[in-house]
Amino acid sequence: MPRCQTSLKLAPLATGLRCTGLRLARPSSRARSLSGSLSGSLSGSLDFDCDEPMVEAAVPASHEAGADGAAGAMFSSLLDMLPGSPRTRGIVMLWLLVLLVSSNWVVVKDVEAMFDPFEFAFLRFSVAAAALSPFLATAAKDKRILSAGLELGLWTAAGYLAQSVGLLTTDASRASFLSTFTVLVVPFLAGISGKGVSPVTWASCLAAMTGVGLLEQSGAAPGVGDVWSLVSAVFFGVQVFRTEHWARILGNNSSLSLMSVVLTTTMLFSAVAAGATHPDALASILHHPSTGLSMLTASSIPWHQVLYCGLLTTDLTLLLEVAALQDVSSVDAALIYTLEPVLGAALAWALLGERLGLKGMTGAGIILASSLFSQVVGGGEAVGHEEEHGEGDKGGPAGQGSPRGDKTQ
Repeated sequence: MPRCQTSLKLAPLATGLRCTGLRLARPSSRARSLSGSLSGSLSGSLDFDCDEPMVEAAVPASHEAGADGAAGAMFSSLLDMLPGSPRTRGIVMLWLLVLLVSSNWVVVKDVEAMFDPFEFAFLRFSVAAAALSPFLATAAKDKRILSAGLELGLWTAAGYLAQSVGLLTTDASRASFLSTFTVLVVPFLAGISGKGVSPVTWASCLAAMTGVGLLEQSGAAPGVGDVWSLVSAVFFGVQVFRTEHWARILGNNSSLSLMSVVLTTTMLFSAVAAGATHPDALASILHHPSTGLSMLTASSIPWHQVLYCGLLTTDLTLLLEVAALQDVSSVDAALIYTLEPVLGAALAWALLGERLGLKGMTGAGIILASSLFSQVVGGGEAVGHEEEHGEGDKGGPAGQGSPRGDKTQ
């Protein structure tokens, strides 16, 4: 039987946009990434066997020969020059990705002690969007990419801004573990949209809530920051769920164009948030534009952290994930991704002096186990449920050029 694989990301846009926390989502769909191209999107991967032949979508010629396809071919050629087997390279890239994302929690938490989180978000995503701005020209030619990017950018911005607010009053280690709720939100959304919620998902959610209860009894006192962290995970879950929907419609060769619109939209919403929280500064910039330039050159701006988060923990992690998930199974990826909050907590312990305590570590372990169990076991049940009800590669979106040949909700 052929192996079907799809890459979704990001987020922690997110997430990857991933201070947004890269998550491994397992919605019930059948798909395969085009080998040798930058496929998928912003948030995770799913990989399982299927009985039906792979269905490739009819993607418009403009996408096949566009900037995305050329960049994908060049990136693939560069990867082929690296030593080791494709799977080994993929695992190494995922380890590097997890290390970068884990460090992001500490960097953002540390920056917020001396710099406004909304201003930092604006600067970070301005840098990230600028790096992918050459692909905006391709996106501008397709209204579907613009629509998808605007919607996904909205969810990404909401998730990141909520996360930033949460980090103002909660520990980075606690926030990193609470962010794992994203992988429970995705199958839940798939369930309430008509696919049904499997017993595995309900059990995982119950176990995760138990873990949160233990986590809240350890470290700093529970606060509103924990609520914002959970809200952030919900937003990122919606982003992953909607990314899967749009990825089927747009095709495998529109990844970079879509990323450029998502990041630009996230930057714009971050600018709105920064302006809303600092109306006097906004009024000054509107009346005297030169004021904005002087603000950007101020010595108080943490440019090292801005560049690190914008170029490395946002843009580079997106590219690493898209490339790695072409050659690494979802089970292997899930195990590696599970270490992200663990490494985040370890870095917070070493660099910020945060401590979870015995109850906190127990709760964190339960949250990790429940999310991993939902990924590895719950995904297979979702597929079986979908096939039992006759959902497959036929009908609707597949006939409209779905790149994945599966049913769009």
